[in-house]
Order: sequence, then C-alpha cells, then structure tokens
Amino acid sequence: MSESRARARNLRRVLGVCLAVATAAGCGADPIPVKMTVPVRKGDLVFSGSYYGEIEPRVSHPILVPELRNTWQVTVESVMADGTQVKKGEVVLTFARGTLGEDLREKETELAVAEASLRKVREQHEDEGIGRTLGIRRDEMAVELAKLAVVEGVNLISKIDLEKAKVDLSRAELQLELDKKERLAFEKKKAAAMEIERLKVNSASDKVKEIRAQLTLMEVRSPADGVLYAPYTRLNWSMGKVVPGKVARPGDKILEIPELDRFNAAVYVRQREASLVHVGDEATVVATMFPDHTFKGKVVSKDEFATTRNERLGGSTPQGNLKEVKVVVELEDTSQPLRPGGTVRADLATVIAKEVLVAPLGAIKEAKGEHSVVLKDGKKVTVKVGRTSTTYAEILEGLGEGDEVRLE
Repeated sequence: MSESRARARNLRRVLGVCLAVATAAGCGADPIPVKMTVPVRKGDLVFSGSYYGEIEPRVSHPILVPELRNTWQVTVESVMADGTQVKKGEVVLTFARGTLGEDLREKETELAVAEASLRKVREQHEDEGIGRTLGIRRDEMAVELAKLAVVEGVNLISKIDLEKAKVDLSRAELQLELDKKERLAFEKKKAAAMEIERLKVNSASDKVKEIRAQLTLMEVRSPADGVLYAPYTRLNWSMGKVVPGKVARPGDKILEIPELDRFNAAVYVRQREASLVHVGDEATVVATMFPDHTFKGKVVSKDEFATTRNERLGGSTPQGNLKEVKVVVELEDTSQPLRPGGTVRADLATVIAKEVLVAPLGAIKEAKGEHSVVLKDGKKVTVKVGRTSTTYAEILEGLGEGDEVRLE
C-alpha cells in the first residue's frame, strides 16, 4: 500500500510541474519561432505516388449475357460458385425462362395451324386440278368424235347434217381451247395460293426456331477450361456480383474464365496527377494477400478519360465524386498464386526532368501570378517556376544550387 501511495505522490508532482510549465508558457513571452530551411539542389525532378486498385488477369475469357430478341432483362436462376474448376462447354449459369415456355407453345400451335392450312389448300387445288385435267381430256375426246363425224359423213349424210357436224367440231375445239386457258389461269392461282400458305408456315417456323434458340441461350456455357471467376461488375446498371435472382441486361459481363499465369494491376490515379504518369514508367506493386512480397512492373496503358468512383462502383458518396484515371501496370513476377479482384498498392515513379534545379513546393508562395521564396536570412526572392511534381518544383530563375529556403 505504501508503494502505491508513493507512486501516486510522484505522479502528482510530475503533473504539477507539467501544469506549471504549460501555464508559464501561456502567460509569459511568445516562444521564439523555429523556421526550418532546406537547400535548393540540382538533380532529377521525380514524380512519385502510391495508388490503389485490384489485380486483373492479363488474358481472360469473358462470359456475357446473350443478346435476346425483344428481351431487355433476364433474371439469373442458378450459377456455379466462384472459383469452380470448369470445362469448356459446361453449363455454368442459367437464366429464368419466364414466359418463353408459354411463347414457344403458342408459336408451335400457330405453326401447326399454318401447316394444316397449307395441306388443306394443297389438297383442294390438287382435287380441282384433277377435275380440270379430266375436263380437258373429255374436250379432246369430243373434238376427236366431232372430226370423225365430219370425215365419215361426207358421203353418207345430207349437206345440212354435214354442216351441223362441222359446227359441232368447231364448238368442241373452242371448248377445248377455253378449258386449256382456264387451266393455265388455275395453275397461276394455285401457285400464288400455295406461296401465301408457305410464307405463313415459314414465318411461324422462324418464330418457333427463334424462341427455341433463346431457350438454348438460357443456359450459359463456359468458353474455355479454367477457374470460374465472378467479377464485381455492372449488371443492369448497378454494381455487384452475380447471384441467383440478380437481374442483368444483354451484353453485361456476368462471369469470366481468367488465365491465371499472367496478371496486371489496375490502379486509379487522381486526375490532376494522371498527366505525370506515362506508359513505360516503372512501378512497385504490393498485393494485400502477400504484404511481404513486392512485384516489379511497368505502366502499359492509361485511360484517356477520367471517371468517378461512384461511376465505377455504383456508389453515391460525396468522396466518390473524385475523378480518377485508370492506369494498368503489367506485373513482371507472377510466380505467386494471385487471384483476380485482389487489392493492391502500386508505387509509381517517373522522371519529369533530368538534372534541373529543384525546390520544395512548401517553400514557394504564389501571389498575383508571381512565385517567391524566403531565404534563410529572411530575404524574400522572386523566382520563376517551371515543371512541378506533387512535392517539388523546377526553379528556372531566382535561386542557385545550395541556397537555403524556408519552409513556410
């Protein structure tokens, strides 16, 4: 107990001394300000920054929601688990059929009706055609009989009966010619009627084939052997991963089969700093899943436009309105078992200018379009500034190497 009291007394003494010092500092004279100075040096003006993003495969086989006629949305019915080993052609996802089953039955019924109508019209015209052919045959026989009556009756019948036989022959020939013309007209009519019925059948058949093709597309198959990966992507205008019940639109990337031997790091650079990043710049990348391992890489692409985090991630936060540019870093060492979607930090560095005079931005003030610095002795000097990084500026005029400037 006595040791505890002693420690308490000592603690009170220390607190009392601290309080007295603090009070004296507050009530006494102003403390002497300490101005930190740094030398102006000559060297490379380097931009460096750390940015965050995710791992993405260098080569991947995307699986998209199929294009469906007159269908603008589909609902996922089932999907294989993320990370499943799949074979090419294996069904990895199915969509709900919705009304397609009923539509198919309806169109199949329409096709059956059209085919029945075609058969009926064909049979009707075939019967009529047979009747017209027989009629022409009868006409031909009547002509032959009339000719025979004329030839045989030249010497056997009276002149009046002979003239009558000739009239009968002319009438029979005329009837034969008329029936032949009517049969030609009938054939044209038959061809037109059959063509109309065939068009109806073809139209109904096309609709049935179309719906059957759509039903086939309700089963999505793997485009390659590999491991199934469900990316965080935009589905029906909202960000997320595919799960049963998720609504998607034709063309949405819903799954992918990445090749797991080569990877990139996709990071997002603030818009105002993106102009300082160039293709070919070196980068050091650290994956969250391997914090003690660094990957060397280089910048292989940079988007020409900026997007906000809200646009990318489907959010609506105030900080999500920050505009960023996507930069892709190709990783040299991919011996580690990386996985798409894993988070990374990329440290980028690029030389803006070689062997120039540089001073820290913290020492440079700007007023009315002019830049100035304060030297170690308190003298204010106007300077001309050239290119800048996030921390340093190129000094074109006003300072020399080794000059000490204050950090204001």
